This record gives sequence, structure tokens and C-alpha cells, in this order.
Amino acid sequence: MAGQRARTPYQEAGPRPDDAAVPAQRSRSAGAGEPAPAAGSRGQRANAAARRKQQAQKRGSLVAVVLAIGLPLAGAVADELGGPGVGVLFAVAAVLGTGLAALLCSPAGRWWVVTGAPLVVLVTASATEYVFNGDQYQNTKQLGTGALRWVVGAFPVMAAAVVAALVVIVAKAVVDRRRPEGRQPEARAGGGGTSDGNRRSRRG
Repeated sequence: MAGQRARTPYQEAGPRPDDAAVPAQRSRSAGAGEPAPAAGSRGQRANAAARRKQQAQKRGSLVAVVLAIGLPLAGAVADELGGPGVGVLFAVAAVLGTGLAALLCSPAGRWWVVTGAPLVVLVTASATEYVFNGDQYQNTKQLGTGALRWVVGAFPVMAAAVVAALVVIVAKAVVDRRRPEGRQPEARAGGGGTSDGNRRSRRG
């Protein structure tokens, strides 16, 4: 009819195929932005885990100090109350306390456990002996003789405590090195599954 406008070839052809692809592209771009909150939550969980680890290390260091000093002191007092002087109970308590301290302390505190164990053993044995038998050390000569005897008597315990600390530290280091190696395949497998899922979603 003369009153109707002539339809252009574009209108007769209908909508272009590219028009239907525009919403799909938008949906893909919107879907690409969805993992952002998940990444943020993973970062928050990692920070929380790091804070918990630091708090646990602080508590472990405090317990390590108590064990390294308290157990040798308790053993020395028990020996003095039950016998003529520090002996087996003190030696066992000193070695056990040093080993537990090396096990519970932080990596930075291992050096202090190893170097401080001989001093803790010597001071504990000497102080306990002097407190319980102070009447035998009235002058300088007696005190010097007693100090020499304390050093000689405490030397085997000091050596045993250092060896115990070193054994625990080496064993703990070996275990810590093996743990990440066991987790790497799992992490890789998880990463592969994620990439496959992303590829499938893109294909879909």
C-alpha cells in the first residue's frame, strides 16, 4: 500500500545474531566478578589463622619457660628433701623439662633453650644445695669448694639436657619439613579442579 513505509532490508532480516550475544557477554562479565568475595574471605581466614598461630606460639613459649625452670627446680627440691643432695630426680626432671621446652617453644626460642639449659641446670642445683645446706658454706673457702663440686656434679646433667634439646629440635625440624611436601599434591589437585571448573563454565 502507498500509506505504508517501505521496510528496509535490515528490518526484514529481523534482529541480528550479535544482539543476542550481548546479554551473554554481560552475564559472563558478571560471573567473572563473582569470585572476588571468595578471595576476600580466604584472605580473612588466612589472617585469622596467622593470628591464632602467633597466639599459640606465645602460649607455647610461656609454657616452655615454666617447664624448663620449674621441673628442674622441683626435682632438686625433691632430692634435697629425700636424700643428701641433688641426684637422680633432679637429672630426670632437668632433661625432661629441657626436652619439653624445646618441643613447645617457637622456632626463634630454640636457640635460647639450647644455650640456656646448662645455666638453668647449674643455677638450680647450686641454689638448692646452698639453701638446704647453707651451714656448710660459712666462709669463702667452703663456698669455693662447694661451687667447684656443684659444677662437676651438674656437668653430666647439663650435657644430657643439651643433647635432649638438640634431639627434639632436629626431630621437630624434620617433621615440619615433611608436612608441606605432603600438602603440595593436594593443593595442586585442588588447583587443577578449579581450573577445570573455570574452563567448563566458560565453555558452558
